[in-house]
Amino acid sequence: MQETKKDNEKDELKVEWLGIDGALVLLFIVLACVYGYGMLHSIDFIIGIMAPGIAIIITVGVFLKYCTEVFSFATGKKGKDTE
Repeated sequence: MQETKKDNEKDELKVEWLGIDGALVLLFIVLACVYGYGMLHSIDFIIGIMAPGIAIIITVGVFLKYCTEVFSFATGKKGKDTE
C-alpha cells in the first residue's frame, strides 16, 4: 500500500517536457538566441519589438492555459476524474 502512494506521488511530480514546462524552457532558449543575434548585429527591431512581442504572446498563452486549468478544477471537472 505504501509503495502505491509513493508511485502516485512520483507520477504527480513528474515534469511534462512536452507540455507547458517544455514550452517555457524552449521559449528561454529561443529568446536568448534572438536577443543574442540582435545584439551582435545591432538590429534594433529584434531587440526592441520582436523579442518582447514573442515573450508577451507566449506569456499570455501560458497564463490563459493555467487559468483554464484552475477554472476546470474549481468547477469540479478535473476533480471527478481522480475520485
